[in-house]
Amino acid sequence: MAVLDGKRGCSRLLPLTLCSLMLTSLLVLCGVGPNPWRFPSAAAAPPPLTEGWTQVIKGGFTDPNNSYAPTWAKFKDYLYLSTAANESGSVFSGSSKAGGDIWRTGDGAKWEQIGTAGLGNPHNNLFQLIVYHDQLYAISNNINDHGIEIWVTSNGTEFAKIEDGGFGDKNNDWAFPFVFHDRLILAVSNGETGGEIWVSEDGRNFQRVIDGGMGHPGVTGFAGFADPEHPDPVFQGMLYLGVSNPAGGGEIWRSPDGLSWERVAEKGLTRSNTIVLSPDIVYGNQLYAFGTAGGTLDNLPGFDLFRSSDGKRWEQVVDDGFGLGKERNVQGDLVEFKGRLYLTSSNMDPRLLNPANPTERYSPKGFQLRSSEDGKTWMQVGQDGFGASTSFMAGMDVKGDTLHLVVFDYHAGSQLWRSNDGQKWDLAFREPDPNFFQEGGGPLEFKGHFLWISNDLKNGLEIWRTNEEWLTVETTTSAGASTTGSTGTATSASGTGSTEGGQGGTSGSDAGGGSTVGGNGAGSSQSAASGISGGWVALIAVLVVLVVGAIAAVVYLALRMNRGPAGVAASAVSRAPSAGESNAKYCSECGTALGEDAKFCSRCGRPRDQ
Repeated sequence: MAVLDGKRGCSRLLPLTLCSLMLTSLLVLCGVGPNPWRFPSAAAAPPPLTEGWTQVIKGGFTDPNNSYAPTWAKFKDYLYLSTAANESGSVFSGSSKAGGDIWRTGDGAKWEQIGTAGLGNPHNNLFQLIVYHDQLYAISNNINDHGIEIWVTSNGTEFAKIEDGGFGDKNNDWAFPFVFHDRLILAVSNGETGGEIWVSEDGRNFQRVIDGGMGHPGVTGFAGFADPEHPDPVFQGMLYLGVSNPAGGGEIWRSPDGLSWERVAEKGLTRSNTIVLSPDIVYGNQLYAFGTAGGTLDNLPGFDLFRSSDGKRWEQVVDDGFGLGKERNVQGDLVEFKGRLYLTSSNMDPRLLNPANPTERYSPKGFQLRSSEDGKTWMQVGQDGFGASTSFMAGMDVKGDTLHLVVFDYHAGSQLWRSNDGQKWDLAFREPDPNFFQEGGGPLEFKGHFLWISNDLKNGLEIWRTNEEWLTVETTTSAGASTTGSTGTATSASGTGSTEGGQGGTSGSDAGGGSTVGGNGAGSSQSAASGISGGWVALIAVLVVLVVGAIAAVVYLALRMNRGPAGVAASAVSRAPSAGESNAKYCSECGTALGEDAKFCSRCGRPRDQ
């Protein structure tokens, strides 16, 4: 997700590639970076680690333009995924497919498509999925001047459209759904007139409770992807929501019921170029929130971290990403594990994604992992990137008694790590065949197995599945309650993982022996890029998925682990304009298509280029 989470992607670890404020790739189709990229030779790259996993999907199910699977939901004993596909991805995949798909599986191995691409509308480039009142909702993201659509199904196979055209405003093109106080709430982005909040008591009739940019014309959107397992934080009975304001600085709003809202932070708190504030986690009776900055490349500051004991007065506990310099630690992700707070810090993506001549603006710098008992004094765990400078993004999540960390690395292959104490780390998975156009990945848990979703702009997404069950299975009843039962380590035969309507998978390669990376209190790590002594151990963990978005918009995802994939990145496929296209048609920051009258990008909040 794959995924390092900035603000959540689909699963905390699933969208390191899709979330609200997540780090993203800079997709530049024109111009050449100063340092031409050279992919490491096969001898220099570490071996893949896929033992114990089987590939069940490749090539984007049926089309390589299905580059991402940023959102997901569990409904009536099935796992549902939405892919992202639009014209922006065509330049990489070579496919003209438009419209995100909805796919489901009952076991993680066999998949079937529900409906057609975009549910019949090619402008619906992906769907946010959420369960409400025992029905599955699919809310389309539609960035081509058609407005969001709302679809609903009670049986999981037949969707009915209950809203068309963005509630009467074509610029309502992106919606972030969540459930609070038994109400279905949509935080709707609008780059022209500002973000809005719509609420439904019955799932059919919606009322707008806040309009006009939340009372400020600069408010264009909200931070987040629908994440069933990691919703926005509730603190002292109030729901907190991150808000994008590229003109005046990010904001935080809160509500006791979803109907009435108040602003509790604004103007980026300490700096106006903090264009998004993102409430993230409650720890030690305090609410923590990230401040993510906007700006130009080569001049992007690190994140700020704030906390509050009452939700209104804020204390800064991290300044400028620990002061490492521009484009370092621009996005962060927090989890609590065994009484301590853990923080991953991710760097800006150095790539210039020109399909004909991919380059890097500079050499990648490794992510950082820190821990703290008090939320203010931090100790680094391990070396930057666990010793690999190319591992520049990461995100975390906790499953059972294990802390999982997902790493985005397009040189050596994205990885899944796990730890029982937060200090010593075991490598659980490394993607085979890394390439320059990958966009991170991360795992989802389903019926005890883990599914690793790998996002790829050029070849389409892939899915790997663990051969054995690694977690306790949760069975969801029709009423939405969960019952838990121990599964042990029973092996589930997955065969070749053929799809119903998709491509069959291939079996995973054998990766060899076993090893641990980690160490003493400082957690010294060996270089993953140069190889780890002792071979590899096939371990399962849950991680983050990356979301492709703007610098201030997405990092599992956006990435968190089962927040999307956790913290790495997750969002709709985006790009900068190709030769001959107007710079005003696509956002120059994240590549998102812009409405004809939009003054700001609804995804990342950047003012439209003139």
